[in-house]
Amino acid sequence: MEFNFGKRNYQLMVLGLIFITTGYILMSGGKSEDPNIFSDAIFSFRRMTLSVIFLIVGLVIEVFAILHKDKDE
Repeated sequence: MEFNFGKRNYQLMVLGLIFITTGYILMSGGKSEDPNIFSDAIFSFRRMTLSVIFLIVGLVIEVFAILHKDKDE
């Protein structure tokens, strides 16, 4: 049985999923204890910038992993 992707493709896919998962974890939080009080914590650097960078890098890695063709094949 022959697979469409090689070992390197799957390694890159796992790496991309780790980046995407980390991005979503970084994006979480910022909730206020009292629903009547607005919390500015949702606009932190971690949630607005760093998490988005991780998500985009993860998606780019995923696309590269899918399109990458080994030289051995």
